[in-house]
Amino acid sequence: MKEITKAQEDILKALWKIKEGAVSDVLDSLPEPKPAYNTVATVIKVLEKKSYVSHKTYGKTNVYFPQISKKDYANYVLKETLKGLCNGSVNQVVSFFVKDKKVSLNELEELRKMVDEEIKNYKQ
Repeated sequence: MKEITKAQEDILKALWKIKEGAVSDVLDSLPEPKPAYNTVATVIKVLEKKSYVSHKTYGKTNVYFPQISKKDYANYVLKETLKGLCNGSVNQVVSFFVKDKKVSLNELEELRKMVDEEIKNYKQ
């Protein structure tokens, strides 16, 4: 996967929300202040070159749709962030949030359940 800008990510989020649409549909789903129509069209073309978006043509209208799921993109971004900031160490990330009290007791208990379940799966 290639890195994308904030503007490109905003367009991708809009496409995830509407599932598919013409440039005008994407523009309508963006929050205010809305970029110009031509800006949205250009960003979509860049996303298409990066293989994040594809299109179908109906007459003279291109209908765009995401080529990557929100989940796959989130996994990619998280892995890249972990690599860059914490040398790929999940332990460093979790300990940062836990030690700085940025995680509630409820979230800690949910994390414990997930970890316990994963340990159980590893042992089977």
